Amino acid sequence: MRRLRTIARTLIRELRRALPQHCLFDCYQQDFLLYEQVLNQQPKDKIKIYSLHEPKAYCIAKGKDHKAYEYGSKASIASTATSNIIVGVVSHEQNLHDSHTLLDILAHVEVSRGQAAK
Repeated sequence: MRRLRTIARTLIRELRRALPQHCLFDCYQQDFLLYEQVLNQQPKDKIKIYSLHEPKAYCIAKGKDHKAYEYGSKASIASTATSNIIVGVVSHEQNLHDSHTLLDILAHVEVSRGQAAK
């Protein structure tokens, strides 16, 4: 792991030197900040990046023996009671308890359908 971090830091340093000559650094500045944040994070840090292609993913504790953790984002789906047609979908940026996600999904259903859910 240490060797991989050394190689990654060297590559970032070389790209930082080479890209301003080609005027590409401005386009990729956010990516470089993300890469540096990943390289500088420690195991005990509270805010971590688990995925480079999905930086807003977070760790969700499952509490099960065979799969203790899951990485991603939590989503709420609302469907009709009788025909199970999906009428609303909301993605949450934090790992909220299911009882706290109900108000968000009901507000989304009301906006998308034009009437409140019963």
